[in-house]
Amino acid sequence: MDYLDSRKRLRHTIILYVGYVLIGIAIIIATVVLLYQAYGFGIDKKGTVIQNGLIFVSSQPQPADIFVNDRLEGAKTNTRLSLPAATYKLSIQRTGYQNWTRPITVDGGQVAHYDYPLLIPKTLTSTKIFNYEQTPGVMSQSPDKRWLLIARPAKFGSFDVFDLKNPAKAPTPLTLPASVLTPSTISEGWLPVEWADDNQHLLLQHRFNAKIEYVLLDRQAPLQSLNLSRILGVAPDRLSLIDRKYDQYYAYVSASKTLSQATLKSPNLSLVLSGVINYQSYGSDVVLYTSSVGASSGQVRVQLKVGDHGYSIRSVAADSTYLLDITKYNDTFYVVVGASSENKVYIYRDPAAQIGSDVFRSPALTQVLHVNHPDFVGFSSNAQYIVAENGSQFSVYDIENKHGFKYTAAQPLDAPQLHASWMDGDRLTYVSGGKQVIFDYDYQNVRELGKALPVFKPVFAPNYKYSYTINGIATPGAPETPLSLSQTALVIPADL
Repeated sequence: MDYLDSRKRLRHTIILYVGYVLIGIAIIIATVVLLYQAYGFGIDKKGTVIQNGLIFVSSQPQPADIFVNDRLEGAKTNTRLSLPAATYKLSIQRTGYQNWTRPITVDGGQVAHYDYPLLIPKTLTSTKIFNYEQTPGVMSQSPDKRWLLIARPAKFGSFDVFDLKNPAKAPTPLTLPASVLTPSTISEGWLPVEWADDNQHLLLQHRFNAKIEYVLLDRQAPLQSLNLSRILGVAPDRLSLIDRKYDQYYAYVSASKTLSQATLKSPNLSLVLSGVINYQSYGSDVVLYTSSVGASSGQVRVQLKVGDHGYSIRSVAADSTYLLDITKYNDTFYVVVGASSENKVYIYRDPAAQIGSDVFRSPALTQVLHVNHPDFVGFSSNAQYIVAENGSQFSVYDIENKHGFKYTAAQPLDAPQLHASWMDGDRLTYVSGGKQVIFDYDYQNVRELGKALPVFKPVFAPNYKYSYTINGIATPGAPETPLSLSQTALVIPADL
């Protein structure tokens, strides 16, 4: 029997171990190959080792054709492509739509996402869905983009509520109780301040008799709307929601430079900070503010309050316009500060964590945006981009990819607009030449949409298949041509 033959057993054992070794070598080779492929390494047609990068490409609507350097790829959006490290022209095309095009740089071993392209029809169709014989008082959209409130021009305190998920449905009339508003003997107006995160309550500033008061409008139950200035027993220069909750407030009084807080359950004001010149809040206990306390002559200090802890960010020039904003991106705080006269806006990544317990430590800068006399800063809705702006001058920082962009838009902003606004997480919008303009964060793919009056900020349907604008002719001192709320389709009929 073979298993009793010592020589045969030895030979069998040797063959077995050689097999184990060969299998081990094969596993090591396969692992190395997979590892190199994971890092983008490959071999081109000439046999040269190259390193590829991976890009994810999507679009709205989809599917759409993908062209790289004018060569049609086999896959359509939504897909991924492996490309050798180089610079390319990426183009996304779909019948009936304008081509979306931009240069891209693919880095070996890196992953890039181009999942934001929005294709706009070659031919736009606009439809009037509601007419106004006079210019409406104000237009404001809820955070979920479903509800659109337009103040009726004929009767102050009355509104039309449009459901943008059902745009064909007639608007619901809404009238505030007369007791909520202080009577005015001269012209009066509205300024929308902030929607609560319940998409039901809107904080409004009521301007009357050269005074202001704050009103909490309840979209679902108008009779429960409140005059917050009366409830709080103070006429603050600024009132804002805490953590976007409709029943929690920060009240700022410029004469005393005090920032206080209150709730509907406990309306008595409680002091939060003193010496405050301007502020921006985030969440329930984070406040970014400027203060002259402890500042050198001609300067102010930018401070950050996180719970019971205070952090000094930097000094900026004393000014009439300060740029402040704060949010989280990927669970990390980003802070934007600046003074208009300095022509700079400073960006910090998690300054509180940088400073820690060392009160004398200054946080390291993440980026500086350069704009002549900036008068606006703001994060995109997904917080990936930060814009600093003055009119047609833009400077944008991409947090995710650590890239900066600076440009001057060819389309001037129509008065009385002060700045552009973020359309979504990747695009900016404003009105120029009587038409709505949109473009990517880096000023690629500039598009003109429907006609629009610059008094009213254009808004979009929740699925971005429509934009809504007020348009028509309104000449001061002359009979007004009826204005209309118009709906412009951002997809072709076959894609609606």
